[in-house]
Amino acid sequence: MAISAGVLSGYEFGPDSLNPYDQFQRIRPTAAMEHGIFVFDGHFDIPLASALNHVTQAQLLMKQSRLDQALSETQLAVALAPDSIQTQSGFGYLLLKLKRPDEAREHLQKALALAETVHPEFRDEIPGLKGALGQ
Repeated sequence: MAISAGVLSGYEFGPDSLNPYDQFQRIRPTAAMEHGIFVFDGHFDIPLASALNHVTQAQLLMKQSRLDQALSETQLAVALAPDSIQTQSGFGYLLLKLKRPDEAREHLQKALALAETVHPEFRDEIPGLKGALGQ
């Protein structure tokens, strides 16, 4: 696996549990390529990185009005990272778009609770989540 120094630093994701590549900060790379690309050999479990990829795919599918496929992507994302604000909010917003407000509320409330208590880095998401919840 090759990871850039920027991605490895977590600037894009946030600290610790918000950074899907956090585990790589504690292990030595097997090689370093020019311009700050680090190579790690082995098998690594990185469910948050996979989940965030599914969220991105869902967003692209939503823009194409392929909502059933987007739903599958968001379901996979939540299964991989149930305590992620991005997966929970993405699933909730899609469910609203699919006119499934009761199901959406569950996921949006979980995202809101995470933003308010566990991950203060996501405070800027709170107004949008509250608005979607009618608060």
